[in-house]
Amino acid sequence: MKKLRIFQTVKIKRIVPGFSPGNLGTVFLFFILATYLITFFFGNLQEGDVKQVSFAEMGKEDVYSVFVSNETSFGSERIPLEDYVADRLARCMENTYESEALKAQAILIRSNLLSEGDEQNEKEIKVEDVDYGKIPITDKILEAVTQTRGVYITYEGMPARGAYFAVSNGKTRSGKEMMLDEYPYLTSVSCERDFLSEDFNSMMVYTEREFEEIWESLNTSQMLEDEILEKGEITTEKALDEFTLYRDSADYVLYVEKEGRYISGEQFRNAFYLSSASFHLNKEGNQVMIIVKGTGHGLGMSQFGANEMAKEGNDYINILNYFFKDVTITKFE
Repeated sequence: MKKLRIFQTVKIKRIVPGFSPGNLGTVFLFFILATYLITFFFGNLQEGDVKQVSFAEMGKEDVYSVFVSNETSFGSERIPLEDYVADRLARCMENTYESEALKAQAILIRSNLLSEGDEQNEKEIKVEDVDYGKIPITDKILEAVTQTRGVYITYEGMPARGAYFAVSNGKTRSGKEMMLDEYPYLTSVSCERDFLSEDFNSMMVYTEREFEEIWESLNTSQMLEDEILEKGEITTEKALDEFTLYRDSADYVLYVEKEGRYISGEQFRNAFYLSSASFHLNKEGNQVMIIVKGTGHGLGMSQFGANEMAKEGNDYINILNYFFKDVTITKFE
């Protein structure tokens, strides 16, 4: 199996997916991407309009009173929330990115953590993070965290999970089309400048035998086509004569079907080591070429797109408002 590149090289980055699609197994039992999601207010908030809301009813009266308990095989470490946010930010976004993009990312990390808090102990958030503390925290990262200290996003009064990823294929994805009906704030928006990223294009090449062996090893399921098509602007495409690709409105593959057996696009992506589920299948001779656009699951905020917006003068509020619908910016008192 050979891995080829188109236009630019796809680097292996420190990007930590903000919403890990992982093993979206079969059928749309893949509540797909069960780890990170995200949101933001639909209105026109300005820098001075960040809503100050008391979360005393949730036991989070002050940002300094919330800690992250990192449980690893080496023991447990209690870390102040903002220190942990800075460490995660350093690992999941390029330090060279604009400050406003880094601020937006810091808010999403903080929101994810708060949404995962223990109902029995709202001031302590448990994680298992063996990579904590391994990367130096730069002044730029610290500044982004400090200037957004305590700021997070809510949906219907509760901390919202913040989905983010590296580079889109030109659009972000709709949560509804991915069967994520409980996250209506995940909508599809255009990211017209993401094609400038060196991680926008890539290609994987397999021999027919390699491709078939991998496909046969996958855990496919039966499902009803109507269940897929009713979820939005879903289109179908024939590939390699025997496959059908079901695409969402952002041109990502939701499902791959062959002979009545289905797997999710994310499962296919993981099995074939693709950068994203926005792919096309082509065949030349005895080789199968999988041409891919974008890097990551495509839900929520495109980090590259956010950085391009920041370059054009948008602040973190404008950035988040662009990528997420009906979410409110909130801050600890």
